[in-house]
Amino acid sequence: MPDMDRVPGNRILEYIQDLASTKKALPYGQPVVALVSQTVTDSAALLKLAEEVGPHIAVLQVQADIIDDWSDETIDQLTYYAKKYGFILWEGSRVLNSTVNFMGRGSADWQTRKVLADLVKPKYTHGTAKVARWSNIATSWATGVSLGEQEKDLLIPTLRTAAREAVATTVKTIETQISAANVEDHHEEVEAPMSPLSTNGWHEFSSDSIGYALRKSSTISVTESVVLQPHVEPEDGVPAPPLLSRGLVLCLPCAINSAFTFNFRQSTIMAACANHDFVVGLIASEPFFTDYSGNYLFDLAFQDGQGTPHLDRNLHEFWPYLENRNSFALFSLIPDEILQNYESDPIRSMNRDSSEGETPQSVVKLHYIVDQALKMRDASRKENQGNQQRDPSVPAGPSIFHVPIVILP
Repeated sequence: MPDMDRVPGNRILEYIQDLASTKKALPYGQPVVALVSQTVTDSAALLKLAEEVGPHIAVLQVQADIIDDWSDETIDQLTYYAKKYGFILWEGSRVLNSTVNFMGRGSADWQTRKVLADLVKPKYTHGTAKVARWSNIATSWATGVSLGEQEKDLLIPTLRTAAREAVATTVKTIETQISAANVEDHHEEVEAPMSPLSTNGWHEFSSDSIGYALRKSSTISVTESVVLQPHVEPEDGVPAPPLLSRGLVLCLPCAINSAFTFNFRQSTIMAACANHDFVVGLIASEPFFTDYSGNYLFDLAFQDGQGTPHLDRNLHEFWPYLENRNSFALFSLIPDEILQNYESDPIRSMNRDSSEGETPQSVVKLHYIVDQALKMRDASRKENQGNQQRDPSVPAGPSIFHVPIVILP
């Protein structure tokens, strides 16, 4: 595994990477995503699961659209548990851009693409779920613009701006609430600092750059006498999550037996590289965590229909990104057969009474599945050892940080 270079300004990925070394309760040291299953349809069950698995995960993926009693209180409680246990929140029930490969068509003029991007924006910022208000991560298809023409993409810049505005509004709301509760108290005014420009010309997106979202520095009233939520921080050396940071995970088109075009897969990876301050990584339908032994993003870009990378293609349009040493998260589901084996595993059944004790079943299941997935991954890598040879004259490009997804409960 290569050294993981940090993405400048991408505090979400940096935080997930930090958890791998600081959060001791992660199953076998893996920064796992707990995907809340479709059987959880009310806030009480959702919050119970969040409290149970919170100490053992890096990310909680919530399907807000199927929670019947979703409310601001649900959001506040999820945020509280994220603070308390140290994990990232990801709204996963909606894909923001459902017009796959339409906005990126060369035949679509700028105004048409702008209208479509503006139609996607409210799905992120408004509605019952209010995704941009609380969720660190949202999901989207890329727009499929031509390779080497990522500057024509209007969707990701639109969502980036929307995220900044949503965070700034959230901070402004907190300021207003604090000020209203402490009309006669003294407030110390703190000016939010401007963040430096990133390598692609954007100001780095983080909670420190919220002022830029409003094209000016924000002034936030601070007081110690009012706490809107109980002040909590993770214990045991776990860093506090960057709850005001926002980012996207792009859906990676499948390469094997897929209706998606080869160019769309490459364009998606190019979109991630061109927006590395805002794009945390990619989510794939293939079981990459267990079955893929590659370490570099562009090996995925040049896979053929059998999943074999071919770097002997024309690399002219990709060369600036091949020289980029950033890393991206690659999120992938642990194979379904491991989930199915959980209840029927005879060894687990024999050890159930002696080892589980008062541990919640969701936590036991999480650790079991990650353990089995790691064994499957080790066997796969041993079998394929030496099969993938890289051309030493071609730069490796951005690296991959594997993050497994487990469906719970």
